[in-house]
Amino acid sequence: MEVPTSSANLTHFTTNCRICLKDGHGQHFGLETCRACAAFFRRTVVLNRKYKCSKRTGKCEIGTADEKLLCKFCRFKKCLDLGMTTENVRTDQVIKNEEEVVPITSPASSSSSSSSSLSISTPELAGGVDRVEYSIIHPKTRAPAMLIDVNAIIKRSRAILETYFLEDEDAIGHLNPLQRMVHSLQKIRSKQNWNPEFFVNIKFYDMFAMWEKQMLDTAEWLMHSNEFRQLPPHERVAIFKIVWAVWRRFERYTMTAEIFGQKCYDEKFSSKTCFLPYFRVKFPFFPILLHSHECAARFGDYFIDYSNVSDHGFERFNNVFGGKMIQYYDIIVKPFLEMRLSITEVTYVLCQIVWNYAGRRLQGQTQTAGEQFLEQISDNLHEYYETRPESQNYASRLTKMMQMVNQMLNVQLKREATMDMAMLFDMFNIVLTEPEFFRV
Repeated sequence: MEVPTSSANLTHFTTNCRICLKDGHGQHFGLETCRACAAFFRRTVVLNRKYKCSKRTGKCEIGTADEKLLCKFCRFKKCLDLGMTTENVRTDQVIKNEEEVVPITSPASSSSSSSSSLSISTPELAGGVDRVEYSIIHPKTRAPAMLIDVNAIIKRSRAILETYFLEDEDAIGHLNPLQRMVHSLQKIRSKQNWNPEFFVNIKFYDMFAMWEKQMLDTAEWLMHSNEFRQLPPHERVAIFKIVWAVWRRFERYTMTAEIFGQKCYDEKFSSKTCFLPYFRVKFPFFPILLHSHECAARFGDYFIDYSNVSDHGFERFNNVFGGKMIQYYDIIVKPFLEMRLSITEVTYVLCQIVWNYAGRRLQGQTQTAGEQFLEQISDNLHEYYETRPESQNYASRLTKMMQMVNQMLNVQLKREATMDMAMLFDMFNIVLTEPEFFRV
């Protein structure tokens, strides 16, 4: 198959599920399948289910019939025969309706009861009443654990990625690709409170509401790229899954620098109630970070309650992950302040980070679309500099910006490895319905 060379003739293809022959949804466990067949295969492996052929022949036809009418024995046999592998099946992946759910009790009743049920609250997400956390029995360890229903967090973002219509399309139709992304980022940042509230204590599940809003921002921003919108819906969702977190980090750190300037980078330790004394030794500053459009925190002076999802304390988590978060001040904030990056330059770097990261992970048509998009915005950036006499000699400036991109990608890879190790050694007592969202 020929690879298209320009956005004008960029074409994308979809393939049918190799199992049931319905529309495919990408590679799952080594084979092109639909989401239903992938979920069926995962449940069968994780729950170690055994089936009997409905016709007792082992040769039932598995085609486009209603999923409920398919012989489960022959369906699973076809999965194995066509090469679906159990190597990538996470044994801690479960569907909430398929597992034992421990009754949720109030703190008062749990203190007087000897049962193993967990006492939790179930937060509602922004704009909805969807439940996120469920107390379950871990399918692997059989110990009490917390199921995080990622679908409840991302359903609004998924709707944007699958059906989003740009309300301002007519107003931005004349803009070039880079200007479109700048316009979108400016819209997102117009919601930012420039006098954010500083929090000191927060529960882990309260972070979900922040993440959901940032996922919505990421989804809307991505949809302003024509190359992204031309990809099949399942490919857009796949990109979103792996880039939302890195998008959030770069955007939040640059927005922090925009609002607080040098203060966010070198504010000295002054709190007498610093939760993390080792920060005083490792870092001579007390850095600020915006966590959302409404709130911020100072490193070493805030506390996240992980008690519902881990036996390890907050200080242990910061020993593992805190150093990498501090690195972003040198990688992002410091060069941002030194170069006084414009919103156009910030957007250019953000595009480079997102599409390079997505291309590395997904390759194929994602990589092709990304290469074409990045080539276009590079030309757009050149045009941007040509209109500014003070930026005529911008080669060294561009070099420093690309250093930011490469350093972000390198830290991201290390962060993935750290997260994989944390999951491997059960640092979290949680089960994620879609682990890919939080691997990054």
